[in-house]
Amino acid sequence: EMHLPKNMGKIARVLVICAHLLSVSAFIPAPSLLAQRTIRVVQPSGLSSVYCLSEERRKALLQFGILATLTAAQPATAFDNAIAEYSKFAKKPKRRGDAPKDLGVAPRSINKNSLNADPKNFAGLRGCDGKTNCFSTTGDDLMEDRIQTGQDTLIKTWVPPADDAAPWASLVAEVKAYTPGQGFIDGGGFKVSKETESYIYVQFEALKKGYIDDVEFALSKDSSVQVRSSSRVGATDFGVNAKRLNYIAAGLRKKGWRIEDITEKTHPDYFYAATDAADQTFDQDRRKGSELQNARLERPSMGL
Repeated sequence: EMHLPKNMGKIARVLVICAHLLSVSAFIPAPSLLAQRTIRVVQPSGLSSVYCLSEERRKALLQFGILATLTAAQPATAFDNAIAEYSKFAKKPKRRGDAPKDLGVAPRSINKNSLNADPKNFAGLRGCDGKTNCFSTTGDDLMEDRIQTGQDTLIKTWVPPADDAAPWASLVAEVKAYTPGQGFIDGGGFKVSKETESYIYVQFEALKKGYIDDVEFALSKDSSVQVRSSSRVGATDFGVNAKRLNYIAAGLRKKGWRIEDITEKTHPDYFYAATDAADQTFDQDRRKGSELQNARLERPSMGL
């Protein structure tokens, strides 16, 4: 039996398991003495898997590739509200990624390294790490500080109308009414992973490769709503997080909410990265609904 540490990544776990399996099998004197050895691998979550390794299996692992054997894609389980087209990609390998470990409302700090803004501590959602695949209402106050660690991903809190007697209920209803596949995104559907009287955490899945985005909303004491929408993998999201938040925000604006749209004007670097990635990808679905659906960007020639 072997226990894997919590801070070990997925690939590292596979390599450790593989090495352990081979080392065990190497000391088997002969098949007649010990036909099969079993190893129980305990994951950090407490779940365990049993691997059975005979001499024949050891040779097969070496011949056909250890990683391919142990990391074979598992059958995909779509969220209940995935679009019908999801069935075409159900057996394809998925890249869901690992969920951040510090989601939810927790003590946060901003302006820690600022020269012109005072440090602030508060209870709120996690910020972003500077990649162009995330938006959050948590971030340093000044642009000059935010761009020190990457691109500007700060957005303003969402403000309900004064005459809304139950603003949190209005927001939750709008989130749950989300339409998978709108704007050619989130075709894998979504599910509410956690919900309280002032916090909701929702996972959204991409249609083909199963990318999971983590989206959170938290009610503040002043009735405004903190927001965070982020992709788990990749340096850019092809504009997905902006499309998702703008779609939900549009429904709330009709009910009197004050929410700033995420546009090329508010976040130029984000949209530049998304457009550049869409232009260079071979996946035509990434360009659906954009100006690049049937065209490409004009890039300067480097020829003489």
